[in-house]
Amino acid sequence: MEPLTKGKYPLSMVSLVGKRLPKFTKKQSKMLIGSYDFIGINYYSSTFVANIPHSKNDTSKPTYYKDTHVNLTSERNGRPIGPRAASPWLFIYPKGIQELLLYTKTKYNNPLIYITENGMDEFNDPTLPLEEALMDTYRIDYFYHHHYYISSAIKLVTHSLYLNQN
Repeated sequence: MEPLTKGKYPLSMVSLVGKRLPKFTKKQSKMLIGSYDFIGINYYSSTFVANIPHSKNDTSKPTYYKDTHVNLTSERNGRPIGPRAASPWLFIYPKGIQELLLYTKTKYNNPLIYITENGMDEFNDPTLPLEEALMDTYRIDYFYHHHYYISSAIKLVTHSLYLNQN
């Protein structure tokens, strides 16, 4: 988002990715700033992050995942961040959507945000009777908790704006 909000890449990204990043002219940088109508957020899960120091001896081909210099994991001290859905990477952590919304609001000066994707998958059980399959309490619970944290984020922002006006 920093090219769209500041007209340049963050220094941390420049130092890690370097010459592989496209260069912006001054005119392009100026045109980039504020050139979006909204921020679309796809939120499914959260992860824990640990730093992986950069090795000067690494001669392997650079990749998106290596550029981050972090280890992403769904567990801390052997405990998962939340229950796992059907996909091996999708752990349910509803509070993460609140944290992401508040971070985005603060970091990028309160932009208009649309949640463009959110959801979970489940294991397919073809033997389940239709009536039982339609009683999808796990998914209902998933969306209930995510909506709760979205609503909480909105209330926190609204309360903060109210306090700043008085």
